[in-house]
Amino acid sequence: MHKTALEPTPQVSPTALRRWASALLGTTSIHAASIRIATLVLIVVAAAIVPHFTEFGNLQSLMYSVAAVGIGAIGMALVTLSGNLFMLSMGATAAVSTVMFAALIHLGLGATLLLVVLSGLLMGAVQGGIIALGKANPIITTIATSSIIIGAGVIYTGGLTVIGKGDATWLGQGKLFGWLPTQILVLVVFAAIASFILQKSRIGREIRLLGMRAEVARIAGLRTMAAILVCYAFAGAAAALAGSLIASSSAQGNLTYGIDLDFNAIAAVLVGGISIRGGRGQISDAVTGAIFLAVISNILLVSGVSYEYQLVAKGIVVLAAVVFGALLARLGPGRK
Repeated sequence: MHKTALEPTPQVSPTALRRWASALLGTTSIHAASIRIATLVLIVVAAAIVPHFTEFGNLQSLMYSVAAVGIGAIGMALVTLSGNLFMLSMGATAAVSTVMFAALIHLGLGATLLLVVLSGLLMGAVQGGIIALGKANPIITTIATSSIIIGAGVIYTGGLTVIGKGDATWLGQGKLFGWLPTQILVLVVFAAIASFILQKSRIGREIRLLGMRAEVARIAGLRTMAAILVCYAFAGAAAALAGSLIASSSAQGNLTYGIDLDFNAIAAVLVGGISIRGGRGQISDAVTGAIFLAVISNILLVSGVSYEYQLVAKGIVVLAAVVFGALLARLGPGRK
């Protein structure tokens, strides 16, 4: 009788699994991959069992809600990746930007967008300069700036709604191919620009290194001040663009419009899987987080759940994401 040796069971290395996950999901982060899978599952389940979810009007509403928050989340992502936690003046910047958009729309859509976005960029750059040059606390700095921005907005508007005298239809209600909102196109282009900066440019690599090891980055002679300045300027421009998208739907501006962009952007960043410690994450993670939260809110909305309970649900999701990220961090940076 001949004895046959048992053949060893083929094993898949963690590196190979990461390669496959990266190819299929565009990320090697367990947190980010989990959210991407959960988003797809949530959409499929909602389409199957939630009444009215797949109706054309509801899907349009869902895409519009993703656009502004997604753009804000992209700007917030750069600040978080740089190791400066969050920019808490984005809501104020977005709110004032809706007023500026309505006040300037008579100049034409292109000129208005340019002026509003440049204004947001300048507001962000000023905060970045204070933080980078003055070594100021980023949270306190942006909270104080938020108060200044809103105060200036109240002085200008008197707390009233500003009604624009111009045509913003292309941005506010325009559609490509008869179904895709132009705001989604704006989101995609903005995400592509941010991804290019982060992945392909020298300043983008310095932003990551600053977030991972700030002291080492300074000792190594990296342009840490420039990196911080770019992050905050870009985040300010993102908030202004998000405010423009919000205002364009009705060509009106009010200081209550977009004021919650802070929380929504932070929620999208954390849920999407960007490390709160800085340095780790992708722009697409922030966009995925925005989509995930928008789908949850939309499901609750079409199911007749009141706004207060929607806020509770969103808060629970964000808290769960923070706890999940903390648990993964304990497993080591390679596992996140």
